[in-house]
Amino acid sequence: MTVPHTRVPAWTTLLGVALFGLALFWLHHVLAQYRWQDILAHVNAIPTSRFLAAVALTCAGYGCLTLYDALGLGFAGVRVPYPRLALISFMGYAIGHNVGLNTLSGGAVRYRAYSPLGLTAKQIGTVIAFGTLTFVLGAAVLLGLSLLSQAGMSGSVLHVHPTVVVLAGCVLLGGVGSYLWLAFSRHKSLRYGKIVIPIPKGRVALAQIAVASADLLCAAGVLYVLLPPQAAIGFAEFAGLYLIAITAGIISNVPGGVGVFESVLLLIFRSVPPDQLLGALLAYRIIYYFGPFGVALALLGTHEIWVHRGPMVRMARLGRTWLSAVTPQATGVAVFGAGAVLLFSGAMPAISDRLIWMRHFVPLPVLELSHLLGSAVGIGLMVLANGLYRRLDAAWWLTVWLLCAGILLSLLKGFDYEEATVLGVIVVVLVSARTRFRRRASLIEQRFSGPWIIAVLLVLGTAVWLVLFAYRHVPYEKDLWWQFAFEASAPRSLRALLLAAMIAAAYGLWRLLRPSKPPISNPAPEDLQQAQVLIANGHDTNANLALLGDKHLMFNADRTAFIMYQASGSSWVCMGDPVGPAALCEPLAWDFLELCDGMAVLPVFYQVAPDNLSLYIDLGLTLTKLGEEARIPLAAFSLEGADRADLRQSHRRAGRDGAEFDVVPRQDVPAIMPELRAVSNSWLAEKQAGEKRFSMGYFEERYLSSFDCAVVRRAGAIVAFANIWRAGMGTEISVDLMRYSDAAPKGVVDFMLIECMLWGKAQQYQWFNLGMAPLAGLEEHALAPTWHKLGRMVQRYGEAFYHFEGLRKYKEKFLPVWRPRYLAASGKFGVAGALLDVTSLISGGVGRALTK
Repeated sequence: MTVPHTRVPAWTTLLGVALFGLALFWLHHVLAQYRWQDILAHVNAIPTSRFLAAVALTCAGYGCLTLYDALGLGFAGVRVPYPRLALISFMGYAIGHNVGLNTLSGGAVRYRAYSPLGLTAKQIGTVIAFGTLTFVLGAAVLLGLSLLSQAGMSGSVLHVHPTVVVLAGCVLLGGVGSYLWLAFSRHKSLRYGKIVIPIPKGRVALAQIAVASADLLCAAGVLYVLLPPQAAIGFAEFAGLYLIAITAGIISNVPGGVGVFESVLLLIFRSVPPDQLLGALLAYRIIYYFGPFGVALALLGTHEIWVHRGPMVRMARLGRTWLSAVTPQATGVAVFGAGAVLLFSGAMPAISDRLIWMRHFVPLPVLELSHLLGSAVGIGLMVLANGLYRRLDAAWWLTVWLLCAGILLSLLKGFDYEEATVLGVIVVVLVSARTRFRRRASLIEQRFSGPWIIAVLLVLGTAVWLVLFAYRHVPYEKDLWWQFAFEASAPRSLRALLLAAMIAAAYGLWRLLRPSKPPISNPAPEDLQQAQVLIANGHDTNANLALLGDKHLMFNADRTAFIMYQASGSSWVCMGDPVGPAALCEPLAWDFLELCDGMAVLPVFYQVAPDNLSLYIDLGLTLTKLGEEARIPLAAFSLEGADRADLRQSHRRAGRDGAEFDVVPRQDVPAIMPELRAVSNSWLAEKQAGEKRFSMGYFEERYLSSFDCAVVRRAGAIVAFANIWRAGMGTEISVDLMRYSDAAPKGVVDFMLIECMLWGKAQQYQWFNLGMAPLAGLEEHALAPTWHKLGRMVQRYGEAFYHFEGLRKYKEKFLPVWRPRYLAASGKFGVAGALLDVTSLISGGVGRALTK
């Protein structure tokens, strides 16, 4: 069960950006004559009693917010104990207020917490929608009453005629009145086609308005008690103005309405000195937003520990569970915030006392370089945060290293231990949540959403504004860029900001100008049908891998030949030789080479046969031997003679243990598919392995139904199976997906292979292909190629990881004819990259292959 994805309309994002930009411009204009230290001084000047009153009102406000969920759960027909729902509601609203898009971010927290309690996605969605409606009702009532009672003042603030204000207030109250009329008069759900909208009871609707109104009045009270005396305004009048500001913040779509909310209030309270008002607003943000956000994160961790509580001996694992419970999405946002902090820190002057102390320990070049690199790391973290959001493995590794570098740079550029502590906490969270970042998708190919790009631009724009605001008293000169001194903070900030902007611009231009790589789509059904016809006329059973449907099929113009390939890293890897008549394969291979050149990727042909080596030499590719495949000449195959005594004994033992062989025609395979799946699941569980890809098949019902299936039964039940590949008219057969359950008799693999060979011989096939033995047949001569020497060393010392010698010896007992297989890639240096890309395709990632 997953939370449905909700797409945010583009116009709301653009509106938020425009309002945020206007807010920054206005703040810069209003605060041009004030220093940042002046604003902090006004925060410290607020009396302790007012701080405590604001904290008390914040607690009351969030207490009212818990009743949103209580009403919503009752409306959804679900009973949850109040302490539990209060905890979930507080975490949802505290996180939603700060992250933005409260319905989505707070909704994700609710889904995470309510799902273990047995609530369905529909019920959780009802609670979220009901909470949003409750807020709208309360805001509409209070704002409507304010507009009607303070029409003159509201009109002057909004620069509209009082009549328009009165009309707007009537519309708002009329909408709420209509809702109440519907709740009291209608007892059935509204229906619009298939859409059913339940209607709450009248007393529930009244409770919604009361709860939301109390919540908004408490929130307004928090800021009201922090206002400087110069405000000289009553609470009723202030509440109306507060609602106007909070509405503008919500419309802006900016997290917490930051910037927009402050700008509106600065416009309204012209009589209050801007630095004093901004000090009150900063205190309000800390108390009503940031404080609850920190508490919510702590409660989220405590909640996870409680859910996963157990014996004390499991405390270490529980701590890891708590930290990993922070979702990758939240971690991505945190890393993005860390990057923004580094940029903002580089844009602002360092604390002078610390700089004086650091003069004795840190050389000036180190200070200058760390300031520059800190901003570069900030840009890197904001880019990588998108990869963390998508749970990419490579993004996790790079982020951890950049955060560690950021910690060191924060200490070197101004001993910002607070900043280093924040980065360190994020590193701990990332390391503890390692298992949540396992996706092997390419970090370079990640897509950046419009809101993410806009967020990066907003951070850069804010950093520019901070530089202009913090150093507005420093006269600009050209020589300013080349001043290097401990006390020269302005030049350092300018250089750091310029470097960050250049890195962001270079990265953006690189993504815009690099060659586009069109998505490789899966083949259509008619493509697979045509490929099946060409495979039947070919001579290589490996061509049957095209029927998996996981590779792109490139046909020639007449659709009489094709190449199958997949993208991996910087390579497009073909599986085997082109399939079709030899005269058509060469021009098709050249077409593929031209396509790769146009897409700026490397062409790779994997497991090509020796018959076509001249083709790849003409293509200018380098050939590397991969190993040798075992082919059994079926005309001479039997179980007679001393050379096959072991095979004969193994075959008889399985027969005595009840093994019975049969070949099920492909049209009858769907009927036995449930039994085949049970055998496959048992085999995977016993081997503790996942499905391989690309160069071998995997369990997929449509794919298995394309072939005859060899089965081994025991007491009437299928205990082993293998799908049979055919090529040409009586040329070659092979088996691909060969699996057995724990109920199979000993020696079932030998038994099934022998029976398949005898069946193929009876069908007049010439060869049975046992597949390739990797690194087999490599030369040991002193003058042998470097790849052969390296391969022999891997074969000799890598037996613990892969049974190279054991696999060859097993196939040798069938007395095969060995035939080499090659890799064709561009240049000597391209071979190593091609091997890594192929390994990644087969195992689902190079790292996963190394851990096998």
